[in-house]
Amino acid sequence: MFYYMNGMVTEKGEDYIVIEIGGIGYKVFVSANTISDVMIQNKAKVFTHLHVKEDDLILYGFSSKTELSLFKLLISVKSVGPKVALSLLSCFRPKDLMIAIGTKDIKSLKQAPGIGKKTAERIILELKDKIDIYSDISYTNNTSLNNMPDVIEALMSLGYSYSEAATAFSMIEDKEKSLDELIKEALKQLSRV
Repeated sequence: MFYYMNGMVTEKGEDYIVIEIGGIGYKVFVSANTISDVMIQNKAKVFTHLHVKEDDLILYGFSSKTELSLFKLLISVKSVGPKVALSLLSCFRPKDLMIAIGTKDIKSLKQAPGIGKKTAERIILELKDKIDIYSDISYTNNTSLNNMPDVIEALMSLGYSYSEAATAFSMIEDKEKSLDELIKEALKQLSRV
């Protein structure tokens, strides 16, 4: 029904924002990443999905088309509803979530609230082939990503979140280095943030 909304952000909650357009405030449920991308009293553009329940209409918003596409893919998975999908998108940036699904990283997916081992496995099973459609990277055929899970696991053992570790790994230019060199390079990237 609505493709996107462009208006003034008048309120931010834990899992929603209010966008005022033409004197009307629309409550839009968003991921934590989208909340961090917008500022109160600034204009924002969010791509939307109207979720219809028996007795309710709920508006979900996303800071990018990629995030919206991932949300739609996630809610197409059996036993994954909008709240669980939003939970995943709150824990991961879209690129990081695609990497986690593409590399079958069950451990990382389980970090999101509401995601257990079976749900993580189902998401991977149902979306593995579909994710490549939305991604510029072919995760299964890219030898430079072979060390990615090890690098991310090492960084997480040092106290970094999955999202921070995956972002640091994605910023490394030469991914053909040894595991030790990749970890050092990722730590350098994290120290710059």
